[in-house]
Order: sequence, then C-alpha cells, then structure tokens
Amino acid sequence: MCSLAADLATLFVAFALANLLVIGKFVGEPAKPHGLVMFAMIAPVYALLAIQAGVYGIRSLAAVRETILRACWAFAQAVMLMLVIVYFGKIAEQLSRLTFVVGVGFSLCGLILLRPVMARLIPRMIGEMPAIAVVIVDSVPFTAPTGTVLLDARVLGIDPVRHDAEMAARLASAVGHAERVIVACPSERINDWSIALKSLEARGEILVPELMRFAPAKLDEYDHHPTLVVAGGPLQYRDRIIKRLFDVLVAGIATLLLSPVLLLTALAVKLTSPGPILFRQQRLGRDARLFSIYKFRTMRSDMTDHAAAQLTQRSDPRVTRVGAFLRRTSIDELPQILNVLKGDMSIVGPRPHAPAARAADKLYWEVDDRYWERHCIKPGITGLAQVRGHRGATNAHQDLIDRLQSDLEYVTNWSVWRDLRIVFATLRVLVHDKAY
Repeated sequence: MCSLAADLATLFVAFALANLLVIGKFVGEPAKPHGLVMFAMIAPVYALLAIQAGVYGIRSLAAVRETILRACWAFAQAVMLMLVIVYFGKIAEQLSRLTFVVGVGFSLCGLILLRPVMARLIPRMIGEMPAIAVVIVDSVPFTAPTGTVLLDARVLGIDPVRHDAEMAARLASAVGHAERVIVACPSERINDWSIALKSLEARGEILVPELMRFAPAKLDEYDHHPTLVVAGGPLQYRDRIIKRLFDVLVAGIATLLLSPVLLLTALAVKLTSPGPILFRQQRLGRDARLFSIYKFRTMRSDMTDHAAAQLTQRSDPRVTRVGAFLRRTSIDELPQILNVLKGDMSIVGPRPHAPAARAADKLYWEVDDRYWERHCIKPGITGLAQVRGHRGATNAHQDLIDRLQSDLEYVTNWSVWRDLRIVFATLRVLVHDKAY
C-alpha cells in the first residue's frame, strides 16, 4: 500500500510540474484541461493495472528491475487507454499536448527512480520484513538451509490433533504473515496438519520425503525436498489489494450514506435501555485470529452473552424491543463497517463466528473437519451463505453444513465482481424472519 501511494504521488507531482513548466500555472487556463486532469484520467487505471501486474508486494522489493518493467508497462497501458478515450471523446483539441508529453516523461522517470528508493526505504520504515516461508518441525529431524525461519511445534505448544479455536489462533500467531508454511512431520500426523494448515491465508505444504522415490509425482519442493501442497491460500497478493480497495471504497461510501441511520439507531439504543450503545464480542477472523466485532447492542446489558454460549431463540427475553427490530432488519450489523475500515473484516466474506458457537450439541469445528478452511480469508459483513438464506440459529448440524458449503464455494471462487453481485443481492434479504 505504501508503494502504491508513492506511485500515485509521483504521477501527481509529475503532471503538476509539467503543467507548471508548460502553462506557467498548476491550475492551468480555464478553457484548457491541465495536467491534474490528465493525472485524474491516468492514475486510477494505472493503479488497477499495476496491482494486476504484480508491481506491489514483498517479492517486488527484491526484484527491482522486473518491477520497473512491470510498472512502466502498466503506465504505458494506462496512457494508451487515455489516448483512446481522448480520441473517441473528441476532446484532443482541448488538451495541451506538450503538457501531456512532458507529464508522461516525468512520470516514467519518477516510476523508474522510485523503485530502488522504495526497496531501501520500506524495510527501514516497517522494520524486519515478514518471512515469505516458514518451516514448522513436528517431532522429526530436519536440517534447514541458512536463513530459514524454523519453528518447533512442541516448543510453541502447537498440536494439530487439537482442531479447536485456541490451537488455530496459536498456529496463526506463530507463522505471522508468511506467504508459505512448510511442515515437517511424521506420516501419521499429515492428515491433522493438513486440516490445521487450511485455516491459514498462506499456502500450506507438508514435506513428504517418501516422494523422493517418485520424482514425477512431486507437487512442489522446498530446499530440494518434495512437498505435498495441502492448502493453496485463496487470494494472491494483488487480489488482496484489490479486495482491500473494494472494502475501503464501499465502507467509506456506506459510512457517508448511512450516517443518519447510524446516529438515529445509536440514540434509540441509548434511550430505550441502560448500557452501552455498541456490543463487542470476540469472533474468529482471518487465520482464525480473534478480533472484537462491533454491533449495536440488542440485548439487555445484564443478560448480554459475550461468549455466545447460548443461541438466541425466537421471542428471546434477553432481546430488547428495539433490539428485536434491529435484528430483524439487520441494522444491528451496521457498526461492522468500522471493522472493515480497521481491516479486521471485509464487506463480503464468510460470517465470523464466536469460538463457543455451537450447532445443536457440538462446537462448529466438531461438526465438519472443513470448518477451518473458511478462515483463510477475512470474514465479511455479508456473504454467499447469507444471500442464499443460510442464516439465523444453527439448531441442527445441517444448518452449519449448509452455510459452510457456501462459504467454501466463495473462498475457492473469489472475484471482485462476485463481491459486487453479493452486495447487491444482500439488499434484497436485509429483512428476514430468521433473525431473532
């Protein structure tokens, strides 16, 4: 994100400086669009193309020359698209051609010079770079190459046999923001580690020395050891940036448009029952890390269930009269826009659950081994399961399985266009009879 902001600032300065040199003003003549207008036409297109081309990310800091080529190609495409728009829009005569040429030249120089500067500056700004690959050793001998981030599962208290929320959070904390997690373990524990790794956003692999005999059967390798890829990580780095930009844009617009509703709801909650306006509860987020979710308080403050140990029932005595309306209309979920802006949640994704939530008599992860796979992506305010009607209490195991099927379908087939379709589909199901 720092590199993207720096690129856009560079383009802004380049076209503003071109405007100053050619026309003598930053603003330009009233009858002639100036360099800042050209910047406004090129910058958004460049940002999307650069993200798609992989200009940004941890690896780009090490591959400066390759990143320069990708950035220049993305900028050239943005310029060509602008020229097409200018031609078909018949506005060429209104443009200062010299300002355009000088601005493009300054921009290319700026983008080229910025890459090595950012490669040096970003590590100094954020400190030690997160490890791209982390190796977890579980009860087997393993000699790692120099510089490897090596973790001992026993020392860290990570036991993949325990498929609970605490163990998932401990694993996520240990690997940090690694993009690749490799596990060396006994063959009898491969299945347990396979389940555990699926909860991570990172790509998960398991070292399988036995595959050395079957060279054609290798799926990947780490330091010349064959690995079995058991978790792919649903989003590439550029996809995460696109999804984050989508989240911030939609959350920002929603905050402006819904501010009257938010204020009136806050006032109604405060005046009709004693206690705080917002309800905070620990939920499982991306990588099964715990975060505090925000909702408008809908229960009496002395009966609030922070652990979600008891499912809400129809005509639940804990729910206030205003709270029942807020739940039925989904207005109680609106404060989660703050969670999106903070980065804990997305606009669209699997709904976050409390660690103690149950389907009938079992905890969620005890019902289906695939449960942790839904945590490899940020949870959302809305999701595919919700627009399909899979919401409300999970009184039976099938209630959880139905929404889990939709969550896993979303995770494996993500696209920003699907997010947009789900947002519009959500508008049709805001009011529903399964919320109580």
